[in-house]
Amino acid sequence: MFFAEKEFKLKDGRTCVLRSARPKEDAAALIEYLKVTAGETRFILREPEEITLTIEREEGFLQSNLDNPRSLMLLAFVDGEHAGNCSLISFDKMRLAHRCDVAIALYQKYCGLGIGRKMLETVLEVAKSLGFEQAELEVVADNTRAYHLYESLGFVPYGRRPHGMKYKDGTYADEIAMVKML
Repeated sequence: MFFAEKEFKLKDGRTCVLRSARPKEDAAALIEYLKVTAGETRFILREPEEITLTIEREEGFLQSNLDNPRSLMLLAFVDGEHAGNCSLISFDKMRLAHRCDVAIALYQKYCGLGIGRKMLETVLEVAKSLGFEQAELEVVADNTRAYHLYESLGFVPYGRRPHGMKYKDGTYADEIAMVKML
């Protein structure tokens, strides 16, 4: 779905712009973003070398989000620079149509400025307006900052997957499944 631009002030006084991803304009930057954020933190599902998307494939993915009236890829920009993404993903089964998945990631240098909260609030408002009854997400258990953000927005844990993530060094992290009734 298309989301018109929306501006808000960050904690440091700068302006952040939220808008829908634009396939031709944003595809290359989003591939790079996936690689960088995967390397910045252990809380992303993939390793940087697993990001092998082509620009054409990413453009197709972004276009499918624009074309789907129940999905959204929301981007944040600070001073014209891409800061992060938040997505709303719908299920394509009738019995699951009341549920949606939410995912978010920011470049580390933009964490702590209020961008994640504003993007999540925006995506949750959109989800509710589209008739979704519950939003779901998963968080790595060690990611306490994100966990507390989700909790502050009304998400509650409903399950834990032990050793849900295995890292290259052989260590593990649990994943926590969370849900928010809209």
